[in-house]
Amino acid sequence: MIRINTAMTLLMVLFLAGCSNGGVYVSLSNTRLDNPEVSSKPLQVNLAWSNGNRKYLMIEKIAEGDYGNEGTGFVRASITTIPGLALSVNDGAGSVLHFAAKYQFYGQYSDQSKTGNISQAITLGYEKKNTKGTSTTGIQSDYGYTYDDDSSWQHNTGIYDVAWIVGYKLSPHNIIYGGPFYQWGTLKGSKNFSSGVSKNLNSNGSSIGANIAIEHRFTYGLGVGAELLYSSSNWAGYHSSDSAFNFKVDFQF
Repeated sequence: MIRINTAMTLLMVLFLAGCSNGGVYVSLSNTRLDNPEVSSKPLQVNLAWSNGNRKYLMIEKIAEGDYGNEGTGFVRASITTIPGLALSVNDGAGSVLHFAAKYQFYGQYSDQSKTGNISQAITLGYEKKNTKGTSTTGIQSDYGYTYDDDSSWQHNTGIYDVAWIVGYKLSPHNIIYGGPFYQWGTLKGSKNFSSGVSKNLNSNGSSIGANIAIEHRFTYGLGVGAELLYSSSNWAGYHSSDSAFNFKVDFQF
């Protein structure tokens, strides 16, 4: 009898997971702000702070509108290695760590570029994030009443990222740039219910989008930039399209 009740509870939890309040979600970056021009000199350091956005996409059957963008800050440090190649690491709120390499393959380098310069670069990145949360699920009992089964969940996501960036130097201190990007990755974790039932969380998804940004560099190394971004994401069959406005302040040493 105990085994039968346990099996029934498991089936009801899996079937009624869509009744969750504050269900499982995946978080994707909705911020670019990456100038295509790279210095020709090695060991050039850039430190940036950004007020950007992350997309939160629910991957359980809950009410529409429970996902969207949320503002978040991050710090990025980058360093050039050889002419046109820069390596960077981002440390953001919510246990986010992002590594990237940017290679400028066309146009004058940042320390040589003049008005009218057209530059192109490609970036490759990888992001790790650990996400935790709680939710409540309505369970229909054998006696006809509904009770709440609280749960806690956690998962790790690994997201790969590729982007093509094209820039145009408007003036010696201003550049406009942007381009398409594509993200894809996997999610692995678990969800544990107070009833003793647990289930594995395994899914994958992707996001595609584009941005346009403008950046101003002062003569003493300080820079400011802003961008508009649009992205469309699909994760485990759940879809979301969003736009975002982001800005950054950075210093080129």
